[in-house]
Parts: sequence; C-alpha cells; structure tokens
Amino acid sequence: MIKIKTNLKTINKKHKVLLALCLVVFGIFLFAFGALFLKKEENKVLDFNQTIIKKEPLSPTIEQENNFSFNDINLTLENENLDFSDKNISEILNLNPIDTELNQTKEDNQTSILEVIDQNTSKELNNEEQNISDKNEGNKTQILVQKNTKPRLAIIIDDMASHTHVDMLKKTNLKLIPSFFPPDKRHPYTAEFAKDFDFFMVHLPLAAIKYDKAELNTLHPGDDMQKIGKRVAFVKEQFPKVKFINNHTGSLFTANKQAMEKLFSAFKQNDFVFVDSRTIGKSKAKNLASQFNQPYIARDVFLDNEDDIVYIKNQLKQAVEEAKKKGFAIAIGHPREKTFKALVQSKELLNSVELVYLNEIY
Repeated sequence: MIKIKTNLKTINKKHKVLLALCLVVFGIFLFAFGALFLKKEENKVLDFNQTIIKKEPLSPTIEQENNFSFNDINLTLENENLDFSDKNISEILNLNPIDTELNQTKEDNQTSILEVIDQNTSKELNNEEQNISDKNEGNKTQILVQKNTKPRLAIIIDDMASHTHVDMLKKTNLKLIPSFFPPDKRHPYTAEFAKDFDFFMVHLPLAAIKYDKAELNTLHPGDDMQKIGKRVAFVKEQFPKVKFINNHTGSLFTANKQAMEKLFSAFKQNDFVFVDSRTIGKSKAKNLASQFNQPYIARDVFLDNEDDIVYIKNQLKQAVEEAKKKGFAIAIGHPREKTFKALVQSKELLNSVELVYLNEIY
C-alpha cells in the first residue's frame, strides 16, 4: 500500500511538471502571436496614413475653389449657349469672377497655384477659340473659292417680242437673259411677257447709220431732251422692275456724244444702266458711263451674225474663251431657231462656265 501511494505521488508530480511546461509553452506562443498581430496592425496603420498623405491635395481650400471656378464657367457656357467663334473668350471668363473674399483668405502659395491654373485655362480656351475661328475663316475662304472657280458668261437674247420667242427661250432650260422691245403696235405684249422672268432687260431702238427695218419710236441723235426723256419714262412705266437697257441697232446714235449725253441723263433720272451692244466701234458709251458714274458694260461677242449652227457654235466657243480670259464676258444672240439649237447642243461647253444675270455682276 505504501508503494502504491508513493507511485501515485510520483505520477502526480510528473503531471504537474508537464502541465506547467505546457502552460509556459502556450504562454510563449500567445506572446509571440500577439506580437506579430500588433506589428501587422501597426504596419496597416502606417500604410493607410501614407496613402492618405499621397492622395491628399496641396490644400482643401484650393481644390474646393478650383471646382467652384470651373463648374461656374461650365454652367455659364451651357446656360448662355455661347459660341467661341462669335464671342471673345475673355468676356466669357469675366462672367464668372472668383469670390474676392476667398482670394483674400488664401495663402501666397495657394494664390500662385490658382493664378497658374487660371492662366493655363485661359490659354487653352483662347487656343480653342482661335482654332475654331481659323477653321471657320478657312471654310469661308474655301466656299468663296469654290463659288467663283468657273468663269462667268451672260448670254443676252435680243429682239424678244412674241409668245413664240418666249417659248423657245424657256425650252432651252438655260439661264439666258431676254431683252424685250418696248411695247408698240407691232409687239404690244412685251411688258406682259417680261413678267414671266426673274430677270430681263429692255432692248431700246436707237438710230442706225443704215437700216431698212427701223422699229417704231426709234430715237435719233437730233431728238431733244424732252422727247428722249419721255421715251425713257415710258420704258420705266411699262417695265417698273427693269434695271439694264441695251441698244437695238444704234450705230448712228451711240457714236454721237450729244445724243448719248441726253440718253444717259434720262437713264440717270430713271435709275437705268446702259449696256452697250457695240454696234459701232466709235460708241461714246464708255466715256459717258464714266462721266455719269456708271459701270461700263459692253457686249464681247455676237453669236449669230450668220444664221448657221456651226457658225453660232464657234462664236459660242469664242465667248467662253473670252470669259475664261477675263473672268466674265457678255454674248448677244437673237430668238432664232438655229441660235437656240446651237445653244442647247453646246451645253457641255457651257458647263465650263457659269451662266449669270447681269445683276449678279453689277
């Protein structure tokens, strides 16, 4: 019995020693684990603080004010719908001045930073305005160049007097200029026919050196100012919208300076412009146009002195070449079947020029 008790005591002592050792080991383990955990948490805190420092702007006041400034500008641009090409960019920026109280509370370095930001923004917006403006100017220039690349040709059809003439001219579908006789007993409806056209002229009969088929009421060099003035006033009454008048025949009349002075004086009173058909080389129209402060407008080519299609086509080529050489030319033809046929058959040639009315030039 004594041995058994002794053995039990020995066993209990061993157990106590083992238990104590286990507790010591467990304590060391907890201490080590706790130390590692605290170290890890400390590192996390340090990393978090560094991240905040990196992401933090130079000054909350600066960031807040910058946001205010640009948001204000954007809102103003959207609400006012301003166009950079039409408005001065400095005016846009002046619509949104920064609050002076905020400026006064800034530190020197903050003010400097904002000034740099503002200057850079102004430069960027000014550059954008300049680019848009330059682009618009470039487009305008391009449009003007494209519009005037072709030489221009005005084709006047003289002696317009009847419904047949009007129909033949319209069927060509070409931009031609009808020039109507003033109404008289031979062709009483010319003023009515003219109303069908957006642009037309009047073909005023003037005396020729030799012409067997003179029109009624033809003006002569010996006519006084009263007669010439009355005749021109009649034209104004019959054709209130007409601006340009050219001469029918007139080799005698247009070569006479005194007669042309009376005619130009009457034209000036009625706001007419004379177009010289140049039926004679000695025409005084050029000098008188300068004297009366009018443009000198004159025929370059007669198309149909010969009633032949081949001839007329060749004359038309000459008119086109004249237009290409000078930029603008005037050709005159008459309401004849072959003249209109030659014009229609020459549409490809006419595509190389721009057919125009005189009011597009003068």
